[in-house]
Amino acid sequence: MSADAQISKPYLRRIVCTIGPVSDWIGAKAGFSDTLRFESDGTPEALRVNASIQKTLMGMPDPSKIDIYNLSEATRNAMRNSLTEITLEAGWRNSELHKVFKGSVLSVQSQRSGPDIVTSVTALPGLGAIAQAAVTKTYAAGMPVRDVVRDIGEQITGIEVKAQMLKDIPGVIGKGGWSFAGSAKDALTELANEYGFSWSVDDNLLMAVGDTAKFDGMIELDGESGALINVAPMLQGPMQLQTGVSINAIYAPGVIPGTTVRVKSTIAGALSGDYRIHTARYNLDCYSDSWTMALESFSLFNG
Repeated sequence: MSADAQISKPYLRRIVCTIGPVSDWIGAKAGFSDTLRFESDGTPEALRVNASIQKTLMGMPDPSKIDIYNLSEATRNAMRNSLTEITLEAGWRNSELHKVFKGSVLSVQSQRSGPDIVTSVTALPGLGAIAQAAVTKTYAAGMPVRDVVRDIGEQITGIEVKAQMLKDIPGVIGKGGWSFAGSAKDALTELANEYGFSWSVDDNLLMAVGDTAKFDGMIELDGESGALINVAPMLQGPMQLQTGVSINAIYAPGVIPGTTVRVKSTIAGALSGDYRIHTARYNLDCYSDSWTMALESFSLFNG
């Protein structure tokens, strides 16, 4: 193997966690103007950061949890007393970092674990914006549902709307139009149930995709290369009907709900194939073997 080939291989995992004031709905009230940056790379000199990040294509995900080890008392107090925004990036020392999570902090708690003090941060993407946003509007018959979704998203302060993240949303508003008065979250959910698409907020970005559509791109998870850990059927009911598949793999940047993975299993060959991802959980830690993602794909929404 050439020297260039050796250098190009990923090595020394790296996590960067940035905490700063929430800009969308708290602003100056946060009282925490400084941005803190913690880097974790598995070396004795760095802080340990581990994360369990939740993402879904179906509404708001469960809260994500990020643990930071052995912060100073002043830093712990500042984090606990201020509502802040948190961003997590992950990658390798010899490659660029990729954003894994960005959201608003729900809670900060510190406790002792053996010789360490662990500060646990729970957070949700777009928490403040989604909680505060309201929609009171009527949309005319014949208006594409995609345009309605975009309009609702643009009314949510702090949430970004990009055309490429509104993918193949079917239908037009029916005869008599469509009226709504309530939270933006409930408006999007009602539309999704009626017209057949899924929506979520990821890294403060609105995502919506038709029930059988997929975002562009394909990432291969091959058991022979070690990228795929295992794939198994999801079974339900007394008849053990298969409702989808669960996939465990080494963390790969770019695998998010709505994208497609190509599974090549050397053990469960019958489950090899292309799957649209509906939920994802990333478990990242530079100080253990945890550098994985757990994915779910549901048959009902794969067309």
